[in-house]
Amino acid sequence: MDIRPIKSKRTTEIILDQIKELIVKGELSQGDKLLTENELSERFQVSRTSVREALAALSLTGILEIRQGGGIYVKANASNAIIEPLTFILLLEKNKLQNILEVRKALEVEAAGLAALRRNEEELATLGDLIEQMENDLPDAQNSEALDLKFHLTLAKASENPLLDRMMNTVQEIMGQTLQVTRALWMSATTEGTSYRLFEDHRNIYEMIRDQDADMARKLTYEHLRKVELELGKYREEEE
Repeated sequence: MDIRPIKSKRTTEIILDQIKELIVKGELSQGDKLLTENELSERFQVSRTSVREALAALSLTGILEIRQGGGIYVKANASNAIIEPLTFILLLEKNKLQNILEVRKALEVEAAGLAALRRNEEELATLGDLIEQMENDLPDAQNSEALDLKFHLTLAKASENPLLDRMMNTVQEIMGQTLQVTRALWMSATTEGTSYRLFEDHRNIYEMIRDQDADMARKLTYEHLRKVELELGKYREEEE
C-alpha cells in the first residue's frame, strides 16, 4: 500500500487526501480494515494525534467506520461520501443551469447505453410502468417532472454501475434546486404538443432499452436531452 511520509503543517488534511486516494484507486475497498493508529502514524511519520483527527473526520463524513476495540474499516458507501463534494461544486458554479444540463448529457447518455446492455427484467418492468404512467398523465402532464426523474434514475440504476448511479443521484439533487421552477414555467408556456413529444422521446428510449440496442439508446437519449436543453435555453432568453 502506497502511503507516503508527510512533511507539512497541514498533516491532517494530507492524511485525509491520501486515504481518499487509496479508496478511489481501489487499493482500499468496501469492508477493508485499515492499519492501526500506531501503524498509520509510523507510515505517515506523523503524530498519533494527527492520525486520530484525520480518522475522526473520515468517520464523520461516512468514509470510514471506527469500531470500538475492533479496528477501522472502509464503509460500504464510501464512494458516496467522496462524490458528495460535487454537490457544493455544482452549486457554486457560474452558468449553473447550463453546466448541469451538460453534465446530464454526459451521464445519462452513457447510463442509457449501459442500461440497454445490462438491465434486468425487474428494471425493464419499472421503466415500462413509468412509460404507461407518462401516457396516462397526458395531455396535462401534471406529474411529468416526477415521472421524468424516476425514468432517468431508473436508467442509471439499470446501468449496474454504482458510481454512475450515485453521480446521477448527486446531480439530480442539484437539478432539483435549479430546474424545477424553470421547467414548470416552460411547460406551462409551451403548446399542448410539447408534453406528447416528451412522452414519445421517453417511449422511444424505453423501446431501445427493451430491445437492448445500446447505440440507439444513447443516440435517442442525447437527442432528447439536447432538445430539452435548447428549449429551456430559448425560454430563458425570452424571460431575460
